[in-house]
Amino acid sequence: MNEIVKAENGSALALMQQRGGLPAAINAGAVTIEAERAIAEAKGQMQLAKMFPRDNTVAYQELMDACKMPAFAAVAFYSVPRAGGKVSGPSVRLAEEIARCYGNFEYGHRELSRSDGKSEVEVYAWDKEKNNRSIRQITVQHTMDTKEGPKKLRDQKDVDDKIANVASKQVRGRILALVPKWLVEAAVEECRKTLAGNNEEPISARIRKMAAAFGRLGITADRLEQYLGHKLDDTLPDEIADLMGVFNAIRDGAPASDYFAPAEKAESKSAEVLKAAATAKPEVEKKSSTPVQKESTPVKAEEAAPAVKVADNKPEEDVF
Repeated sequence: MNEIVKAENGSALALMQQRGGLPAAINAGAVTIEAERAIAEAKGQMQLAKMFPRDNTVAYQELMDACKMPAFAAVAFYSVPRAGGKVSGPSVRLAEEIARCYGNFEYGHRELSRSDGKSEVEVYAWDKEKNNRSIRQITVQHTMDTKEGPKKLRDQKDVDDKIANVASKQVRGRILALVPKWLVEAAVEECRKTLAGNNEEPISARIRKMAAAFGRLGITADRLEQYLGHKLDDTLPDEIADLMGVFNAIRDGAPASDYFAPAEKAESKSAEVLKAAATAKPEVEKKSSTPVQKESTPVKAEEAAPAVKVADNKPEEDVF
């Protein structure tokens, strides 16, 4: 009975402390103020969203303009191996750009607690205009997966980076759960068109760029052909978009062995092809033993040394 009276007098937080629901060290007044502040802030944001509603036409056009940029389209997809196959889809960067263009949208993560080598993290996405929320709580272990097994992270920066990396992938799912599906499909289609190139640049040039980009990661053309199942010259635009997701995954730290066969196997297969081609080479006609003298013509100094175009030292962009 006394407990009920205390609750009616506004001492609910103190009652929870007595029951063990809250630690005694927590300042009940500070908790109440913070809760009221959060409620007032949420109400204010929802009111502003109603006052300035989003324009779907403007959002769509802004998103399409972003997807036409090659640098953005290059990071719009991901691809990871799973259960003997691969899973691909819109990347974190694409989900964030969709949320930005959609407007009146909030997303992110917050660390709720940290103890015993792990952190409890809440990831969320919030459509303020329609008041739709998608929330999920995850546990992030302070470890890094290595070939020798999990390795404990001790540096504060490494722990924060691990939490941000894991949380961002979960946030992607929360964003895609709330934004319109037609908007996501339109963005994916436009990015694929951008990756496929345009009429000004032939597909053969894009294939060469792709092979060069993978070459900088130590992946030869033989391994690319073994992954595709055909020669590089026969690569299709959709396959280039797929390989872009693979390239992004490897550049972000995924092992190349998850996608490509070991280099030894690819090289041995290439050697067999070259040997077969050498045996099928036709005989070359014998050259005449009498040398043919050509009339020497004086060459001007400026003609003998043509101007050589000096390549700038800018690093090549990993975009193909």
